[in-house]
Amino acid sequence: MMDLHPGLMLWTIISFVLFFFLLKKFAWGPIIQALDAREKGIKDNIQAAEVARIEAEKSLEEYKKQLTESQAEAQKMIADARRDAERVREDLLAKSKAEAEDQINRARKQIELEGQEAVNRIKSDIADLVIDSARKIIGKSLDSKDHRQLILESLKENPN
Repeated sequence: MMDLHPGLMLWTIISFVLFFFLLKKFAWGPIIQALDAREKGIKDNIQAAEVARIEAEKSLEEYKKQLTESQAEAQKMIADARRDAERVREDLLAKSKAEAEDQINRARKQIELEGQEAVNRIKSDIADLVIDSARKIIGKSLDSKDHRQLILESLKENPN
């Protein structure tokens, strides 16, 4: 079984070399080109992923910066709104106090005027009563103007 046949061996070597050259010419070139293209595509994808990662990190940093700025601006707006609200509240309190004082002063003046009018009416009514009483007592009618004048002078001399 292990006999060497030189003719068979020669044709086997020639067939192998011929088959090797045919494979190299027609199969290895396209296979290697396909493998190189695939390797290049993978490298390109890795580079693109790296670029995308770097851009995503930049975008994330920019977003964080904008978020921080927005939060600071929101805090400032809230502080300004609180300060404005406090100022409005103080202004309203001051206006309310001033209006209340004005109303109290007007009420006091009104009370004073009404008190004075009441006192004057009472004096006038007393004067009329005294005149009527004097007329009944004396029996004759004096000039009411004279009586009124006498009574008012008497009231001025003795206000109680």
